[in-house]
Amino acid sequence: MSLKKLALFVTLFVPFLLNAQVTTPSPNDAFKCGISEQAPALIKQRLMSNRQLFTRQEVSDLMTNRVTTYVPVTIHNVAANSSGLGKTSEQTILAFLCGLNAIYADQDVQFFMHGPIRNRVSNNIYTNAGTSTSRNQMLSYRVANTLNLIIGASTSNPTASWYDPSGDFVFLLQQMLTSAAKTEAHEIGHFFTLPHTFYGWEGNTVNTEYPSGILPSCTISGGWFGHTPERVARTGPRANCQTAADGFCDTPADYFSDRLNCPFPAFADCDSVPLNPDESNIMSYAYDACVNTFSTEQETAIAMDIASRTWVTNTPPTTTEVTGMAAPVSPLSGAQLGDINNATVMLEWTPVTGATMYYLEVYGTQFPGLWLPNTNDPIYKGIVYSSTPRFNLSTANLVAGSRYAWRIKAFNSLSTCGPFFAYANFEATTGVTTGIKDLPIEKQMSFSANSNPITTSTITFSVYSAEDVVGSIRIYGIDGREVLNLTKQELNAGDSMIQLPADRLENGVYVAVLITERGQLQQKIIIQR
Repeated sequence: MSLKKLALFVTLFVPFLLNAQVTTPSPNDAFKCGISEQAPALIKQRLMSNRQLFTRQEVSDLMTNRVTTYVPVTIHNVAANSSGLGKTSEQTILAFLCGLNAIYADQDVQFFMHGPIRNRVSNNIYTNAGTSTSRNQMLSYRVANTLNLIIGASTSNPTASWYDPSGDFVFLLQQMLTSAAKTEAHEIGHFFTLPHTFYGWEGNTVNTEYPSGILPSCTISGGWFGHTPERVARTGPRANCQTAADGFCDTPADYFSDRLNCPFPAFADCDSVPLNPDESNIMSYAYDACVNTFSTEQETAIAMDIASRTWVTNTPPTTTEVTGMAAPVSPLSGAQLGDINNATVMLEWTPVTGATMYYLEVYGTQFPGLWLPNTNDPIYKGIVYSSTPRFNLSTANLVAGSRYAWRIKAFNSLSTCGPFFAYANFEATTGVTTGIKDLPIEKQMSFSANSNPITTSTITFSVYSAEDVVGSIRIYGIDGREVLNLTKQELNAGDSMIQLPADRLENGVYVAVLITERGQLQQKIIIQR
């Protein structure tokens, strides 16, 4: 290859490789870990103490003879008031537990729900979880011999999640919870004695403090506490990785305590040796999309901490993986549900192997004819703490003649990753039929397009009504927009023919809706000229 061609290759291709490493930021990347100034030292102190508890052979046995360890997790879901203001969706909780177990699976560590999610009420935690009053409330919530995860919104101070080493609990900021569970894995890493990879640099922005890009001294007095920075060297007289920073020699020296995209900027230690931090390490401050792993020595520390916590010997009620879906049985999709004059109505679904609980969602609907769930109109969202596949739904928020969408997810305390079945819909009814007008609308009227697909510029509808009614026809696009409207008119008892001009409608799928004071009927139509 000529020098000219080589220069062109370097100019064009190398920047492409560098840019390919950069990840797309997410909203979570604006958050930090909120451990206190005292916490890093306490976490590292427990790490060093654990190392004194086990011989080298015992540590080797922990890593080579591993069996699945089940960690009981008590989840405290904090709302501002008894009405549930600020409460975290149970589905959000189930999703991050799924992600958390995926991250720790290669270490044979799995987390399971220790009993039901505990719904807590604290306006203090909802408003500002960082106050001493909020901390005292969190301390009172703790359940002994479990990993306590306390979830809150902290609306006036929504900046961080953290592990409290003195109280031995984790606070998770509601806004940081995701199914990828990177924040959750990081904070629980602290629970298992893992310091930040940049230990000692908390509260100190190295590339701002030292714009030259080289650490001028091998002793640092800034930040939260003075410390001896970790050098890049891993062997020889300059190496200090066993005791400096996070205490691990297989996590490269890292000074970056700000959330940064990967790769990190260039910087050198006090020996002028360039840093090469591991931006994929979960205990670093790299963006969420960058991090995905623990080092071998970190995994050993986790195993030692689990072994030192003799309470981590519980097992979940079942270890069966839940993969099946719970399908609606009653009411079937499109059917009626009543009598809503009763205090409750029964929803039933198929049982799923291994499921000991079900998560149920019921919403109002939007886009007549499509009956898509309107997630801004929740009727019920919650866990059914039973393996029995049914639930008595309160009728307090159901309206006769309205349609509702519902779906179910099967799971157990360990296996929370199972899928939802597709949404089904039902019509709420009173169940009282003293005359024709009290019958379901489908028994009073019929509504259909005479030819479908429609190939002409006119749509002809056939309408049958058992009694005289006033009605109108509206046509909606697949995106829910109203594209055509026939104003109200008298529909006489018997058969009627109604024509609408369709010359302005483009080819595609539409929903025609007949609207009367007694209810609605819909018909999917296709324009195909």
